[in-house]
Amino acid sequence: MLAYGYRKFGGPAIFEAIEQPALEPTANQLVIETLAVNLNDSDRLDHRGTNPDTPLPLIPGHDVVGRVIKVGAAVTDVPLQTRVAAHTEHAYAEQVCVDADTVVTVPDNLTAAMAASLITPGITAYKTVRYFADVQAGQTVIVKGAAGGVGMLVVQLAQRLGAHVIAIASQRHADELTALGLDQFVAYDHQNPAHVLADRGDVIINVTLNGIDGKTDLAMAKFDATIVSVANRLPASSKSIHFQSIHATNVISDQAALQMLFKLLSTDQLRTTIGTHLPFTLAGFTQGQALLAGTHDGRIVIEK
Repeated sequence: MLAYGYRKFGGPAIFEAIEQPALEPTANQLVIETLAVNLNDSDRLDHRGTNPDTPLPLIPGHDVVGRVIKVGAAVTDVPLQTRVAAHTEHAYAEQVCVDADTVVTVPDNLTAAMAASLITPGITAYKTVRYFADVQAGQTVIVKGAAGGVGMLVVQLAQRLGAHVIAIASQRHADELTALGLDQFVAYDHQNPAHVLADRGDVIINVTLNGIDGKTDLAMAKFDATIVSVANRLPASSKSIHFQSIHATNVISDQAALQMLFKLLSTDQLRTTIGTHLPFTLAGFTQGQALLAGTHDGRIVIEK
């Protein structure tokens, strides 16, 4: 079977098709035939050599949806041909081997692309809202980076919990975000959020790339507010702030998060946006990596 990866670090052109042996599951594993994979920014950082200790050659990818084609001897509850999703490793391949207790069945009314597009951003958003921020009904929640894949889901999940949500993004995303029924939208390229939203937020959620501009987060926060960010720390402040840095956690399992997200998506209580569909070919993966490196709207999904 074919997989798509690289033997050296560099730009999108380093990707190549790599022949791999057919996969065989251990007792508690299953093998899926890939239908769709979602591309994430972490994939781009990896092939750029951000972590030089990454072993090569590498088949990257974490978000996969496929049909079960083989099951291990101890797996009795996942029938062959079931469509499943998983947050795993080495997903850029025609077949992926996963632990049976990590997969989630994909509802019949979701396409493989829709399900795949929700995996990493959805898990991140769900854990951010429910665990790191612990959003409560009636709170004012300010979401910075609201137009991104994670941010748009954070907005919707916080709204479902009864929060008053204020979204910050560029003006070009105003219509898309206000359509979600926001309490307020602030375009950072037209207004200064630190001034417009000074001391407004009970919870500030910063899911911009690298959690930039912690000073603005502090300015928008009430005294004793919670600030949750992908950044590792905040600037010094005289405010009493409860700070949480978003990181991998199993306090809520990926599987539990995905089960809830798929339920919401399949019943039209949540939306995900796919900006680009690409073919499951070397050209598709190469183009996808190039798109990741630039400005793009919505998720980038490779599908058969």
